[in-house]
Amino acid sequence: KTDAGLYTCDIGTDVAKSKVSVQEKPTEVTKQLEDKTSPAGQDISLSCELSKADVNIRWYKDGKAIRKSQKYDLQQEGTRATLIIHDSTVKDS
Repeated sequence: KTDAGLYTCDIGTDVAKSKVSVQEKPTEVTKQLEDKTSPAGQDISLSCELSKADVNIRWYKDGKAIRKSQKYDLQQEGTRATLIIHDSTVKDS
């Protein structure tokens, strides 16, 4: 994006101008979530990799938003987003 701007070619007797805009590439998931199976009572960690760091991540279970709580820990380091489900139960399936 820092390359955007007005560029000119000046030959002294004439000038050519060009306006350049650079559109940022959308963020993509570069490593998908993997299916997990775990005995009840254990913590489960799900993580995915993104093409960019510091992206706003939202986690969902069955279409409902997950928020950070005693049950769920949401972490993000660089391009890795991680959801930890604490003390898993059958209801977490």
